[in-house]
Amino acid sequence: MRITLYFLISTLCEIGWATGLKVADSPLEWALTVLLVIISLSLVTQIAKTLPASTTYAIFVGLGTVGTVVADLLFFDLEFHWATLGFVALMLIGIVVLKTAPSAPPEKASRDSDRGEPSPQGTTPQTTFSD
Repeated sequence: MRITLYFLISTLCEIGWATGLKVADSPLEWALTVLLVIISLSLVTQIAKTLPASTTYAIFVGLGTVGTVVADLLFFDLEFHWATLGFVALMLIGIVVLKTAPSAPPEKASRDSDRGEPSPQGTTPQTTFSD
């Protein structure tokens, strides 16, 4: 539940600072934009301690992008195109697939150990060399 809350807040901050880059004119607005960047990245750092960094980054950037597109459509009169909606949907599908996909197929782990690479459990197979 905490991760979901962190993602929600960090996404809102991401949308806020991306929008702030477009509209900030005064020092106070720029300071608020920088504060939103700091909050957003701090929360994502906390999330990355629990989830894989690639998954965290994909979800964070994907949701931030979707939110920024929606903000542009609602507040900045971005012209709507079905292609934009389609590509945003495709990106969201990619995020869901990334989140639910298995990390590595079982046969990859055995091939890696045959080459002397670390196994997924973090142990390195012993290799002997002969003259």
